[in-house]
Amino acid sequence: MGLLLLIAALALGQVQAAAVPAARFVGTWVGTQGWAIPNPPPGANNEQPVTLELQLVDGKITGTMRPFLGGDDGATITEATIVGEELRATAVVGRPRPTAGRGGGRGGNSAIRIAFVFRNDGVKMTGTADVRMGDVPWTTFKYDLGKKRSRY
Repeated sequence: MGLLLLIAALALGQVQAAAVPAARFVGTWVGTQGWAIPNPPPGANNEQPVTLELQLVDGKITGTMRPFLGGDDGATITEATIVGEELRATAVVGRPRPTAGRGGGRGGNSAIRIAFVFRNDGVKMTGTADVRMGDVPWTTFKYDLGKKRSRY
């Protein structure tokens, strides 16, 4: 009877894949950021080297991507969740501001919001970033990253 219920749930799409462990995403990733839009800005370099550093702090994934939009401050991840085999993270440009009083806590350049999605297959990771100005979609980037290995 249990097997029939599982088969029925699979057929209806009600069973989700178990989330991969957060440790699979943690580490330093290096690679390229490219435009994922049909007409990039004139003179824009299609592939820019980037470094994504992800840590696990108090059970939460945090991190930064540098550079981002040409700035050395990069993008700072403010929230991250693992859904199935994907890391879905929101970020701000720059560093988050401390939460203080009314309207605080948004951090960085709060007008610019970044939604990252990364898919990891062990030592390689691909992903996208959807960038919004306020509520308006602005641009999209794609990523091809590899796990940085320490020298022995």
